[in-house]
Amino acid sequence: MVCCAIVLAWPCSAQKLAWSWSNPQPHGNDIVDMAWNGTLGVQVCELGQVYTSPNLIDWFPQNSGLTNDLQAVTFFGNRIIITGSDGAIAYSDDGVNFTNCSVNAANWLVSVAASSNLVVAVGDNGAIYTSTNGAKWSLQPVPPDLGTYWLLGVAYGNGVWVTTGEFGYIATSTNGINWSSKSISGSYGELEHVAWVNTSGSITNYPYTGFWTVSDMGYAFYSTNNGTSWKQFNLMNSTNVLYNCTADNLTGLLAGDEEVRLGSVVTDNVLWPEQIGSAQTSVPSWTYFAAARETNGVYELAGYDGMLVESFITNGSYNWNTPYSSARDWLWQVTVTNGLYVAVGDNARIMTSSDGADWDIEEVPLTNSVSLAETVFFCVGGTSNLLVAAGTRGSLAISTNQFVPVIGTNTDGSLFTNYVGSLGIAWNSLPAPAGTTNDLAGVGVFSNNFYLVGGNGTVLNSANGTNWAKLTSGTTNYLSGIATATNGLLVLTGNEGTILTSTNGTNWISRTSGTTNWLYHMRCINGLLLAVGENGTLLSSTNATNWAKLSSGVTNWLNDAVMVSNTCYVTGDQGVVLASTNFVNWTNIGTITAEALEGAATQNGQLITVGYGGIILRSQIVPVTTPIDIYSYTQMDGYNVFSVAGVVDEQFTLDSSTNLFNWVTGPLLNLNYGDGTLDFYQGLPTNAPPDQFYRCTPVP
Repeated sequence: MVCCAIVLAWPCSAQKLAWSWSNPQPHGNDIVDMAWNGTLGVQVCELGQVYTSPNLIDWFPQNSGLTNDLQAVTFFGNRIIITGSDGAIAYSDDGVNFTNCSVNAANWLVSVAASSNLVVAVGDNGAIYTSTNGAKWSLQPVPPDLGTYWLLGVAYGNGVWVTTGEFGYIATSTNGINWSSKSISGSYGELEHVAWVNTSGSITNYPYTGFWTVSDMGYAFYSTNNGTSWKQFNLMNSTNVLYNCTADNLTGLLAGDEEVRLGSVVTDNVLWPEQIGSAQTSVPSWTYFAAARETNGVYELAGYDGMLVESFITNGSYNWNTPYSSARDWLWQVTVTNGLYVAVGDNARIMTSSDGADWDIEEVPLTNSVSLAETVFFCVGGTSNLLVAAGTRGSLAISTNQFVPVIGTNTDGSLFTNYVGSLGIAWNSLPAPAGTTNDLAGVGVFSNNFYLVGGNGTVLNSANGTNWAKLTSGTTNYLSGIATATNGLLVLTGNEGTILTSTNGTNWISRTSGTTNWLYHMRCINGLLLAVGENGTLLSSTNATNWAKLSSGVTNWLNDAVMVSNTCYVTGDQGVVLASTNFVNWTNIGTITAEALEGAATQNGQLITVGYGGIILRSQIVPVTTPIDIYSYTQMDGYNVFSVAGVVDEQFTLDSSTNLFNWVTGPLLNLNYGDGTLDFYQGLPTNAPPDQFYRCTPVP
């Protein structure tokens, strides 16, 4: 992984963890807007997340210093300007260090554009802010005939500013301050985006140089007279929301909600064929918020959950490629055994990882109770010898710990055989246990037996994971949580505040929970039973009989809990992560996503959480301090170039010395790119000393 600038690690504190994306790649944040100036790409996302790229393919996280939902980005010369919710504005001159210059207003600033000497940002309630440097901003009067409606887009070109908004609103200005309202005759909905399209063609030849705009009703328009009048593109049966538009010298691109159109001239007519399809070279069906043109014939699309798609031309035809083939199935639970993380989810998905960073997709035979279209694995668990995954309508798969031969090839061409463990890697699909058709949502181990719980009060047990018996639970409520208390009781939780306990795994006693909320999952953590669930519910017990209600401070669904070092972490919907060192006082420290986090697991001081859209996030809570090797060093084009290797997510400083005795602490870096390696470029000083020594110092 090559990084062409210093990549500073986010500091870890009690209030905020440093998170990295393991899946999907390069990240899973919603890409709301994207800009490209020919050498640097910038994406802005929810919760203040910013990513930069030298090539629109490899994306690196940067610390914007904001937690607002970011909405727009533009280049003002070489200065990056980003805007977002609640008046958020920040700028950067290097793509790494950002300065916050919020306008201290409640307005969402959803679009921003720049000329050579002015930046204009627009948003809700007709808000228009201008700046001559991107640092100091002035609020301008609301444009005429708009009222309190939203402005949704702004663009600059040919000496003119154009802004668009709700109810087909359009206004133009020559200075960004004084505006004249325009109109498009007819009812075309909200004009979501406006762009200045500068092509090599004339204003009378497609793709027309001028302003283009798109609407939430599937319409697209262009203006070749500085926004004064507008003509409609013929998109035939387009009805989906269109969010963005751009063009090169040959074609135009429109992108939106499960719709991508590529316009070109055929026999004097502009045709806009749909690019989304089932072919491997088509655009995946997705919601695309952002579009950028890199060169003629090369477009970049970006959108929901970090999806990236690029175009390429083969034999004169446009084709599309997804540079990252990440699994995006909803992951419902994750466990760890024998040093291996195992996550399960939609479409019979099973994924594994030994370090939490690099994940593999495991094959599950589509037979017996398991099918790709109908199987959702809700739970996974077991022992160091047997793992069980189960889900919808009694779907069941098991993985045993056996050594299997793997044939390899030596450098001389000869073959060799290694034996590797199959636990979590090799899976067998089985018939639905005990003939059940109920969903199975929880798996546990008690008295050397495996247990499954699920819908309609289902409880099943097995001594070997293959042959299962149905037990009578005494309830018809959905059961989803299972754990063993330190006093030897097997405990089940479920819908309507259900809590059941058993001394033998066969006979059950109903306990009073004091709530009717769904107790979704339960864990035994440091001898304490902790139940999490609906409406931010947290219950604790030391004996599984008496339960105390804890104040979580949130109303989100809480889905799982895990202990890392001396802190308990609870994950939930809308990116909730609660932290507590005493199980009484809880702080919502959040993550870098607003999506649902369903499962959590830990090993080696690392916190893993999985969830919606294939989300896998990791945070190295206990610092790694193993030695870091500098395995390559050279000087090139005025830079020191280092290649270093260590453990994934290990933090270190690159220190220097001229005599091996006195050391100067260098920049703080993080091996957080998935394989524990980093190529680091450092500018050479003007007056470099004759001798210079370097070392990597792990940061505890």
